[in-house]
Amino acid sequence: MELFTVNRYTEDVKEQKDRAQGTNNEDEILQKLLKKAAKRKRKHEAIEAVETPITEKETSEVKEAESKEEQVEELEKPVEVVQEQDVPSNEFQVLGDDDSAAKKKKVNMQLPNWLAHPTIIEGGSLQPEEEVPASEAIDQLDYLEKYTCQALKQMKIKRLFPVQKQVIPWILEAHAKPPPFRPRDICVSAPTGSGKTLAFAIPIVQLLSQRVDCKVRALVVLPVAELALQVYRVISALCSKTDLEVCLLSKQHKLEDEQEKLVEQYKGKYYSKADIVVTTPGRLVDHLHATKGFCLKSLKFLIIDEADRIMDAVFQNWLYHLDSHVKETTDQLLAGTQAPLCYAELQASFGKQPHKLLFSATLSQDPEKLQDLRLFQPRLFATVLTMPALKDATEEGSDTEAHTDPGQFVGKYTTPAELTEQYCVTELRLKPLTVFALVEKYKWKRFLCFTNSSDQASRLTFVLKVLFQKYSTKVSELSGNLSAKVREERLRDFAAGKINGLICSDALARGIDVADVDVVLSYEIPRHITTYIHRVGRTARAGRKGTAVTLLTEYDTTLFKKILSDANKGLGEEIHVSPDIEIQHAVEYKEALAGLRTEKEKKKNQKMAEKNRVATKALIHKKQEETATVRPLTLMEKLQIKANEIVQSSKKSSETKNSKTKADKTKYQPKETKRQIIAKQRKAIEK
Repeated sequence: MELFTVNRYTEDVKEQKDRAQGTNNEDEILQKLLKKAAKRKRKHEAIEAVETPITEKETSEVKEAESKEEQVEELEKPVEVVQEQDVPSNEFQVLGDDDSAAKKKKVNMQLPNWLAHPTIIEGGSLQPEEEVPASEAIDQLDYLEKYTCQALKQMKIKRLFPVQKQVIPWILEAHAKPPPFRPRDICVSAPTGSGKTLAFAIPIVQLLSQRVDCKVRALVVLPVAELALQVYRVISALCSKTDLEVCLLSKQHKLEDEQEKLVEQYKGKYYSKADIVVTTPGRLVDHLHATKGFCLKSLKFLIIDEADRIMDAVFQNWLYHLDSHVKETTDQLLAGTQAPLCYAELQASFGKQPHKLLFSATLSQDPEKLQDLRLFQPRLFATVLTMPALKDATEEGSDTEAHTDPGQFVGKYTTPAELTEQYCVTELRLKPLTVFALVEKYKWKRFLCFTNSSDQASRLTFVLKVLFQKYSTKVSELSGNLSAKVREERLRDFAAGKINGLICSDALARGIDVADVDVVLSYEIPRHITTYIHRVGRTARAGRKGTAVTLLTEYDTTLFKKILSDANKGLGEEIHVSPDIEIQHAVEYKEALAGLRTEKEKKKNQKMAEKNRVATKALIHKKQEETATVRPLTLMEKLQIKANEIVQSSKKSSETKNSKTKADKTKYQPKETKRQIIAKQRKAIEK
């Protein structure tokens, strides 16, 4: 122990002395390193110069010289070790050092190869239908069948859009390959109104038109009932010239009525009555558990429209329920690992998994969300307004990553080329009056105005109705506060021209095709760029021109610029209204705001009255139960009575004799009171 203490003390003293010498030790170490390098160089030159073999004597001398050098190096080693401890290493971070507070480098997100390198579709401005060349007419396209061309003509479609020209022949060609080569799953990111519905409907109808027996072979999943109805109408029109049957499943209809359209029973066996099913996720789960005979074992196509919204929301975990109903448990639809690309595995899995097609105007770039679908060798089709310029990588000083973001795929947020984007700066208190002034200034006859909530849509509708009392413009509300039936009626009236403007919440902002909308107004800025893309997509559809106007306050301008920067967009053109609108319409606006306050108080009182009525009714019912001489029947007692009635009815059906006389006797018996009936039922239970 004493020896250890002495050694440690002497070592500490030695270290302090060495540190005090500082620069002298550094010079000594440098000189030693130079001497070693010179020795190695001389030795190497001597070996190369000697042509004759080295004798044993010379080798022994060389070994002795090397051993002496090693001894010298060992003696000098402690000095070097002490000095190396003073020099900080670059490979490790010294705690407490000034560099420890330095910011970490930002790690950029890298997309998978299929997302980072999509098949680009150029979707610029479309030519008018009168100027379309004869070679692009639907009759001249080899991949379209005659019955498809006839159905398209009935739908007044004379040409295909860029997305359809790329996707339709690709799907048809992929399914024309011989087994066991499976078609690759595809994702399509294209602007709103670019014809995505026909892009998947046409190839599915053509590929299934030659089927022999009726089975569910195509499943189209959409987020909302209104959008499902719209897609159902398109597919039904295409199937009008074939024997295919299409079925719509949504909560707008009774479950029993849909079950009759789905399956039929013959001699104890269930048969499908539909080839293509269009549904919402929630309704699909209902039928998977409640409809006997609803079978998806023969599913060949799984189409998910508005895929980003369906994947973001849980929707009763519909993928899990669908997975358990498709194929055998060993060959599940979406679970498990992907098969390797070898001939044996392809042959074993051929025909056991459906072809998955994903469509959206704002497709998710999150690989984790897409991973749940287990896409097979996916391929992305993305639409851009102008083809991206390719820089020459050989140019000196060229920055190849200057205009490309490895975390964003090309064409992620694209709007139609025919869309004109504008904005109007106003005050928050004058926003309703600004909407009124813009509609009157530009004489818009068909417009949509979007808000961020249903309550805001209700309030704005009330104010605008008062302001438009003396004008021919009619506005109405379309939000989640209304039932599905009322919303459908409002859309029908708007399409017929009975209503000029709809004040909407974002429930209508996805996929709904309303023809000939002049302008889309955003009363409040959207919360995300995807919401904005879907809002403005209600206009400038199918090659028609359209306008999108956003109302901004001074506070909203910076935030809206940041939202648009995600899509590499600017604010666009600024439009103005008269600065005297408040003075010109002061009386009407004051009357509208006063009426809104009254309406708000009225609704509040109605809610309170309804709440009090329900509470009073429950209290009265409770008192009646406490004071009643005859206790009401419990649920189990009611079930026992029902079971006894079933047994008695079966006995009566077997006893056919004297049924007429018994019926005559019961005719003239006096009617029993409720008290007597309950007493008899209780006695029957006790027996």
